[in-house]
Amino acid sequence: MVTFFRAGWTSGVLLSLVTSAGCGAITLREGERPPGGGPPPIVLISIDTLRPDRVGAYSPRTSTLTPNLDAFADEAVVFDHAYSQAIQTAPSHASVFTSVYPSEQTGADNQTVLDASHPTMAQVLEAYGYKTGAFVAGGDLSPHRRLNRGFGVYESPRDFGSFYHTTPRAMAWLDHIDLSSPYFMFVHSYDVHSIYLKPTPFGYLHADVTYDGAGQVAARTATERVINGFMYPDFDGLLDAQVNLLRPWAAASKAEVAWKLSTGEVPIPVTPRDLEHVGQMYDGAVSYADAMFGALMAGIEQRGQLDRAIIIVMSDHGEQLGEQGIFGHCCGIGDEETHAVMMVRLPRGEHGGRHVGGFVELLDVLPTVADLVGARAPADIDGRSFAAAVRDEPFQGRPYAHSEGSQLYRVVSVRGPEGRLTYAGLPPSSAHLPGIVAAARLDGPGFLASAGLAPEGRRALREEMVGWLKSLTPPPDARSAPLPDSLRRSLREHGYFEVAE
Repeated sequence: MVTFFRAGWTSGVLLSLVTSAGCGAITLREGERPPGGGPPPIVLISIDTLRPDRVGAYSPRTSTLTPNLDAFADEAVVFDHAYSQAIQTAPSHASVFTSVYPSEQTGADNQTVLDASHPTMAQVLEAYGYKTGAFVAGGDLSPHRRLNRGFGVYESPRDFGSFYHTTPRAMAWLDHIDLSSPYFMFVHSYDVHSIYLKPTPFGYLHADVTYDGAGQVAARTATERVINGFMYPDFDGLLDAQVNLLRPWAAASKAEVAWKLSTGEVPIPVTPRDLEHVGQMYDGAVSYADAMFGALMAGIEQRGQLDRAIIIVMSDHGEQLGEQGIFGHCCGIGDEETHAVMMVRLPRGEHGGRHVGGFVELLDVLPTVADLVGARAPADIDGRSFAAAVRDEPFQGRPYAHSEGSQLYRVVSVRGPEGRLTYAGLPPSSAHLPGIVAAARLDGPGFLASAGLAPEGRRALREEMVGWLKSLTPPPDARSAPLPDSLRRSLREHGYFEVAE
């Protein structure tokens, strides 16, 4: 039996955090069963912006960063190749909740809200008698995005908050509902999201506190300021450069020229040591998230729900850490940003401790949850259940995974076993995109292929991309989200350039 939030982590300031959250760690005795029968509860936990390669269960070299997530993985089914359908919080979670691609909703932008044409996971489970509650860390999951459809309770205590803010609300909700009846609880945090500097001792847990360079500024503010070896201090000038000239694989000189033209300033060169420091600050945020995740799991265990509930832990997308010349998750669409965490723990850890190699998409969560609890998923969805893999039954997974950039950056991408093919040029919702992709030269400037991908592999991925684009249903008319000024400022501070002024 796993005891979350191990004694070695509950000293000093961290112990006070756990105590204030009301999440003391206890362990059920061997063979003890929590009360209640019927359909199992569902707990969906989203750790925003968490890269799988920072989780020990995915990458043993980083096992010191995530002891609590690794303990969870020991009793869960770990999906090694899960991919997000969007690289930003709101559209990614919208695909999770509705099981349709972003361009079939209202697009992958930060200026749109979820329309009512697709049932959500919460609505499906509510129809089957589940109590529903969501506890989100604001930002792009604030109620203004209307991702709250189907949730009887939807609390957003703080913009860009932590499990420290959402866990107490979630535990209070559990304390006030009938735990013998089925419930669906969604808990979200921005603990890994920029700004990476987290409370002591985590902020510099893996970084040199005496370091003082350009990377320090980037880690203390939105990392999207760093592009192709330079840091651009001003958001507005950088936005002009990105929108007009920059693509994920654009030359650094283009961004620099656009920056100089729009601001008259010279960007700050970023050294390899600066890049290393930003990555180390990200690692500190990962360790902070892991500690807060441990507190959440301890609270669930304390209430006798750990071995009763189906618990899913995911990240909505990853993060660029300089690999493609950029940071954050604004405009690239490679594995760094689309490879996501996906772990599923059945009650009592049944069939746990396994890794599954087949491809899955985040929008597969809805039909999987429906399958696991005996519910019927909506008919017109794109998701495919991976419940068979969770139950240790034969499972092949998807042959490909698909992702979209925003309407602003006009990028689509397909990931196969041998690599990735990305196209930039038209927005994903454009009716002309399938024909353009089919006709464009594979060695032309519109395509970016994984290093070493053979010509036949490129052709196969292009054929898949065209077929996928043709299969997408045109979205309903997008609506702009009426964002309050305070939320708009908060989003811009965290690198969301697409928010209209």
